[in-house]
Amino acid sequence: GKQNRRLKGRSKMDFPSHQQRVQNADRAEAILVELENVSQLEAAKGNSNFVLNAQPYNIAILARVQAIAGNSKYDSDKGENKQTILHAQSILDHMEYEMGVIPDPYTYSILLHAWCQQSRPGYEGEKAAEYAEELLRRRIEDVDIDKIYGDDMIAEKSKEVAQADIWPNVKHYSSVLKAHAKTKSPGGAKKALALLSEMERRFFDANIIDDPNSNHGSTDYHVDQKDVAKPDLVCYSIVIDAFANSRLPEASAVALRLLQAVETKYDAGDVSMKPNTRIYTAAISSLVHSPFIEDEKTGADSDPSGENINNAQRAWSILERMKANDAIPNSYTYNYII
Repeated sequence: GKQNRRLKGRSKMDFPSHQQRVQNADRAEAILVELENVSQLEAAKGNSNFVLNAQPYNIAILARVQAIAGNSKYDSDKGENKQTILHAQSILDHMEYEMGVIPDPYTYSILLHAWCQQSRPGYEGEKAAEYAEELLRRRIEDVDIDKIYGDDMIAEKSKEVAQADIWPNVKHYSSVLKAHAKTKSPGGAKKALALLSEMERRFFDANIIDDPNSNHGSTDYHVDQKDVAKPDLVCYSIVIDAFANSRLPEASAVALRLLQAVETKYDAGDVSMKPNTRIYTAAISSLVHSPFIEDEKTGADSDPSGENINNAQRAWSILERMKANDAIPNSYTYNYII
């Protein structure tokens, strides 16, 4: 659109060089240090109006992440990029553990997205995905600790304030899922599935606790709601993609089970889970590289009617379901079927 035309019209001189971006990040951190000094001086004077929040730290973290060298998927600076993100993550450590400043969802979004961008096939890419999940689990563990020790503190909060603290959110999880999927490896697919399964368990448990008819009793707010991250259609699509690219023998079986789960949720009334072209196409693509799915009892691939079918027939069946749910097939859909 117009924005793309404007970007194409800009000269290379309009974009900061790698060296300039590093210098900008250094300046941002230097300014942050000055703000911390002022905050500490004001606190010593008894002035409680000058208190730092996550915003200036987010700016410094983002500036450091933007100093990553190169935009190529397979650039030669992967080691340097890793150190740059770890440097940015050290700002998170400093703000939280040394300055006592609570990070917000955007703090984690910046870092998780950065790790996801570094994910790719190969050892270094898989390590980037692992770093992303470690960072996510750091926040999940904080939430779990709050569940055990933070009841009194949470009880003092208003419902609106408490609900604002509900994170990690689905975008945080989907960044990690995507990081694992981008490795296009069997291990990455399995890790993505494990994380999706964990999301479902956590969401289910939170719903039970918040259910007025549950044995836990009815309350306006329960601390376990802090970790409500409902797996959405994007999450399922990412995991199906991960298995489609994994070349695992069981890839198609897992992909079709996930697709069936999405269809079941939609049929049960969750309109946000209406299967779209992407998710159906990803499921069909999993059939291209995966062996026939064998029925455990008969040793043959069979449909509900008992007739033996192969993956080509199964792909055609998915296409019919796709049309029935008003998802329009595209060229990729037909190419995978062919």
